[in-house]
Order: sequence, then structure tokens, then C-alpha cells
Amino acid sequence: MLDFVCLSTTLSIPAQTQVPVTLEADNRTGGWRIRSLFGTLGWLSAEETAEFPDLELLRAAGMTASTTAEVDLDDVAVNLGLAPWHIAHNNQPEGTVLLAGGVPAAVDTSMTSDVQQSQIEAMGTASVFVEFHHIGDDIVITVDDSVFGLLGPAADYELLAQLLAQAPIAARAYIASGMVAVDLPADPQQLFAPNVPPLSFGINTPLIPSPLALGGEAADELLNFDPEEFVDPPHATKPESARFFVRPDFDNQPATEAFQALFHKDPATDADDADEAGDDGKET
Repeated sequence: MLDFVCLSTTLSIPAQTQVPVTLEADNRTGGWRIRSLFGTLGWLSAEETAEFPDLELLRAAGMTASTTAEVDLDDVAVNLGLAPWHIAHNNQPEGTVLLAGGVPAAVDTSMTSDVQQSQIEAMGTASVFVEFHHIGDDIVITVDDSVFGLLGPAADYELLAQLLAQAPIAARAYIASGMVAVDLPADPQQLFAPNVPPLSFGINTPLIPSPLALGGEAADELLNFDPEEFVDPPHATKPESARFFVRPDFDNQPATEAFQALFHKDPATDADDADEAGDDGKET
């Protein structure tokens, strides 16, 4: 909720309305002005802005940010989501077309030798731009030319495979707890988002941390694996009706909340599951 609301604007909007907004840097206060088509809804104060440090990258670049806000008379709630996911830690790959988001799709990071699981875990909670590649029967994603993981069989992503035949395609991916999900379009009628201008991050720290040193035994194990032990992934694992970008039922949650639900289970639900498992194991 915004602490500073412009009532002359918000009271002219029907209650409980979601509107698109832009965040414009207010250098006088150190905060951000929240502007909609109806006018200024309010201001994000410097104190509130401090909770979202990555927004300063936009301020330094003279850029604005786009999101939505819920307006309910004198209450304005701006959808800022999870702070570490605000700004991708790299730039959109040059020459790519950016997909719109809304549907999280898990990425299998176990198939790549370019990036170790420990490196992904060391990235913490972050967002990155990834690029898709149709290789053989599969859709593979890369981050800054490193293979990051397997999205799945191309037969399960027919539309994406068709798009890749026309142009290089990029998307946002979100990382948390060593897991990765790529953001795919929720609306088949709105597949693309505006391209994101490059940012200057001002540091030379590698996007992907250096791998951990392996012990001799682990290194020998990696060098002496038998390729015949690895089987090709199954293809067309989804029914034909699910091979298009379909909007799931997220109860109108913002996309970031959907990703949080993907990565984090409800502790109460986990406790209930544990209780049920315990009950099943009791003798009667």
C-alpha cells in the first residue's frame, strides 16, 4: 500500500480496479511517482524504495518501470512482487524477441555440463534473461551462451518451436533455492512483450558464479561415465490439447506470486501432509 496517495485521482476510479501504471523516478524525494492513464495515483517514498534496491538501476539509466496497481478509493497497492526478481541480472540477448510472461515452466538443469547445480544455488534468488534453442527434439535454454537447462521436448511446445523457426526468442527466468522456472506467455493472443533496453550494471562480477572445486573421486566419476547409461528424454509428454500456451488458474495472482507458489510450499500444507502420512502408518 502506498503511504502517499493522490485522492483527486483515486476517487475518480471505480473501487477495486486494477490499472496499468508506470513508475517514474522522483529525484526530488528519492522515491517514485506512480502514474496511470487517469493521472498520478501516488508516490513510493524513499523509505519504501529502499526495500527495492534494484530499482536504482532504472533510476541511474533514466528508465521507467511498468506494472499494475489495485485502486480501492483511498488505498493503492502497487504490484512490485519479489524484490530480487525486479531486474534481470543480465541484458536481453541482442537480436531476440521477448516473450510475454504469466505461466511458470520448470527447467531441468541436471542435463547441462556448462553450469553446476552449486553454481545455480550460489545465484540465490534472482531473475535472468534466457534464450531458447530448438536442438534435435528438445527446447534448450541458454544464459549468456552457457547451456542452462532443458525446457522439455519440442513436441510439448509446438508454438514455441514454430516461433523459433522465425526468429531468436528470449524470456525471463526466475531462480530460487537452486531451482529455475522460465516465464511463458499466459495469453495466446499476447505472446510478446516490449524488448528491454540494455542496462549498465557497472560491475564485472560474472553472472554465473565460479564452480566449486571437485574432489578427485567426483572428478574421476564425471570423466568415466558410460554414455549408454543415459537415455533420451521422452517426447510429446503432454497431451495434444496442452501443447499451446494456455492460461492456468492462478486465482488472478500476479505472476511473481505464481512463481513463489511454484518454488515454496505452504508450511501449513506440508505439516498437514506429514500428519496424514503419520496417520496412514499407524496400526489400528
